[in-house]
Amino acid sequence: MLAALLERPGEIVTREELRSKLWSADTFVDFDHSLNAAIKRLRDALGESAETPIFIETLARRGYRFIGNVEIPSMAAPARLNPAQGLSFRIGGVLGGVIACLSAWLLYSSHLFRPKAAPPAVTTIVTNVGEKHTPSLSPDGQRLAFAWNGGAGPHFNLYVKVVGTEESLQLTKQASIDFNPVWSPDGRYIAFCRIVQGGTGIYIIPSLGGVERRVRETHWQEEEFYQVFWYFGRLSWSPDGNLLAYSDRTDSNEATSIFLLSLDSMEVRKLTSTQGSIGDYNPTFSPDGRTLAFNRGSQGVTSIYTTPVSGGTEQRLISGVQFGWGLAWTPDGRDIVFARAGWLADAGWLWKISRRGGEPQRMQFGQQGVEPSIRGNRLVYARQTENVNIWRRKLNSLASAAPSDRFIYSTRMESGPQFSPDGKMIAFESTRSGAYELWACRSDGTGLIQLTHFNSSAGTPRWSPDGQQIAFDSRAPGNADIFVIDSQGGSPRRLTNEPSSEVVPSWSRDGRWIYFASDRTGRDEVWKMPSTGGLPVQVTHHGGFAALESPDGRFLYYAKGMALRGLWRIPTHGGEEVEIIDSLKAGHWGYWAVVENGVYYLDTTAKPRIAFLDVNTRRTTRVFDLENRPATQAPGLAISSIDGTILYTQLDALSRDIMLVENFQ
Repeated sequence: MLAALLERPGEIVTREELRSKLWSADTFVDFDHSLNAAIKRLRDALGESAETPIFIETLARRGYRFIGNVEIPSMAAPARLNPAQGLSFRIGGVLGGVIACLSAWLLYSSHLFRPKAAPPAVTTIVTNVGEKHTPSLSPDGQRLAFAWNGGAGPHFNLYVKVVGTEESLQLTKQASIDFNPVWSPDGRYIAFCRIVQGGTGIYIIPSLGGVERRVRETHWQEEEFYQVFWYFGRLSWSPDGNLLAYSDRTDSNEATSIFLLSLDSMEVRKLTSTQGSIGDYNPTFSPDGRTLAFNRGSQGVTSIYTTPVSGGTEQRLISGVQFGWGLAWTPDGRDIVFARAGWLADAGWLWKISRRGGEPQRMQFGQQGVEPSIRGNRLVYARQTENVNIWRRKLNSLASAAPSDRFIYSTRMESGPQFSPDGKMIAFESTRSGAYELWACRSDGTGLIQLTHFNSSAGTPRWSPDGQQIAFDSRAPGNADIFVIDSQGGSPRRLTNEPSSEVVPSWSRDGRWIYFASDRTGRDEVWKMPSTGGLPVQVTHHGGFAALESPDGRFLYYAKGMALRGLWRIPTHGGEEVEIIDSLKAGHWGYWAVVENGVYYLDTTAKPRIAFLDVNTRRTTRVFDLENRPATQAPGLAISSIDGTILYTQLDALSRDIMLVENFQ
């Protein structure tokens, strides 16, 4: 680039001439973006900017001109050369000398005189009321695409706005869930994901609006709604414009994999495979298009991987918990920015890791941040804050005896309440100390004490029948395991020690067994083990999660999994499983409670409400409507067998804005 400009100092070198010098005719590249990036790097080395050029002048839509003063030293011609050889030598020598001298001067001056890079500046660029997700910057960094629910409601559409302006252009207008917009390399089109009955798949639409077309049908399920915003990334467009990488499955019972869709032939190639219960998601092409980064969820652990787009050996960069909230490559392709957060994006932050692995670095910005997107020196991310609390209502038989009141609450997350067998105490999970820990209080809310101090993640408490112990799960060891702690506190005792994920424990009515969900077979199933420790026994064989025995100990009730709807039961001494409730939606696996003659559960077929199913008559009764949205992915319901008090978890506040970081380095 520098040599091309120095060959004709003071003259305009057109963009087309630079293209022919830098890339061969058969090379497909996003020319405008690549040339702009190259000029910017050259200016950075020279210590100048486009607004105040010292060496390189930009002529809009035409090209560039070298305007710096360069002194060419005289050079003696070598002896015994003919005139033609001497002329060739002098021109080449002079040009080489100029380039060498200028390069040395640039190297020296760039360290001494180049001003310090401006610090990153963080501003809010989208504050519309409602939920905004999956922000994506255009190739030139000037426009932003995102998904928005319009302020309320279950449907999400795509919007585009120019960075620095307030107005947004609505691209899609269907009664669907549209998300994960990604730009074509020339910025003319946007590919996106859609979940809608009879039309789920990958679509492409002009970035200025127009007719959309579906390019690939996918197997994303409508009941996977929560996963849209739990495992955010499903789609990425390659820098050469030829491929779309997407996350999908070929069967509802298998884990997701990464596939490559050729936009020329429409052929699909499977790039990754895994046996985990979740699978691969968040595919993201590197700037040169040769490598794909992605997340893999398996056995309670989330990992970041890279793999060659052409196929080959996968490289794991990092493994742990909470690493699956979005990936973005830095423009130089050396690092990957990722978001780390807990449930509902709690305590989110942006981190950076080398493409070769190693220790990640927490970035100086990105608090509560997820879903990063990077173009040039701009980075955007979604910042989420939420407030989940435990509410209380008195019941008189199946009717509500009094209005609900917000019972256990804070500015953070309170969920998973469970009454002790005598009804005098309540155990629950809370982030009020900074991380999910187990807490307990009296049934009137007083006497609050913290039971665990992992400073990591602990939750889903369940009391033993005698009220002396509490079983729970924790990811403190690195993956999820089952623990038991005395109800008054003390040192937790670890019961499981497998590389798989063991979660959501509960006790048998006689106290001899602890049920739990494990994905050690490749999918979630219910297992049980002696409460004093010992070898586990598999209970379900067609999927199972979050199991509870009936009060008489005759039946075991359970959900099928985090992403599956319905409530099932099976005799505790063996037999065929039967579906009891088909309207319990995916994501609400913990929003039910078994009592003597039936089940209280969350019914979302209309306005969210608590309903009661009499398992003998099969009759369903409405109990009361919820005040706010129900929380998902946590135990959300508990009934006191002593006085009929019901506890339930609600999402009282959710705010999601899109943030812009200028001067990202």
